[in-house]
Amino acid sequence: MMSSTITAERRTTQERGRAERTAELLAGLAALRSLRGMTPPEARAAQVIGKPWDTAEIVELAIAWVGTGLDVPTLTDLAGRDWDDPVLPTLFDIVLDDLGAGRPASSTARRRVAAYLARRATGLARVPVPRRTA
Repeated sequence: MMSSTITAERRTTQERGRAERTAELLAGLAALRSLRGMTPPEARAAQVIGKPWDTAEIVELAIAWVGTGLDVPTLTDLAGRDWDDPVLPTLFDIVLDDLGAGRPASSTARRRVAAYLARRATGLARVPVPRRTA
C-alpha cells in the first residue's frame, strides 16, 4: 500500500496582496459598462490577469480599434463577426498577437490595467459646473 503526503503552504503576505489587487482590478473592469479606450496592450494585460472576456466586449473593442485606424486583416475579420460566434475568444487572442500586444509579466499586466482604470476614472469624473458670480 502506498501512502501520500500533502503539504500545504501558506501564502505569504505579498502573494495575498497580489491576489487581492488582481481581484480588485478584475472587479473594476467588470464594473465598467464599456471598455472603450482600451488599447491592445491593455486588453492583453487584462487577459493575463484573468479577465473573463464577454464576446460582445471583444467585438466592441475590435470595432473601436478598426475605427482608430488599426489595420490588420484578422482585426477587420473580428470586427465583422457576430457576437455569438464561438471562435471569438480564439480569434481575439490571434488579433492581439497580430497587433504586437505581447504577454506581459503579471506585475506589468496589473500596472497596465490599473493605469487603464485610472485613466477611465479621470475621464468619467464629473467636472464641477462653474458658479455664477454677480
